Amino acid sequence: MFTTSTTSKPGCSIYNDEQLHIIMDRVCEICHEMYSHQYPNTRADCRSDCFRSKHFQSCLEHFRPMIPYG
Repeated sequence: MFTTSTTSKPGCSIYNDEQLHIIMDRVCEICHEMYSHQYPNTRADCRSDCFRSKHFQSCLEHFRPMIPYG
């Protein structure tokens, strides 16, 4: 694992909550594993702007439950 002291970014409160940071970073890591062959900067783009980027939102969509149509 990593510590918040080595990855802390000024002004990004996500880094103050280690468990939340681990989860959000893992979303970016998995997304990077899926798309890095096409988009090599996927993880960095996902983490940009304190996880508020359109890239993070796009990655997060992969983990939303599908709503059954019925």
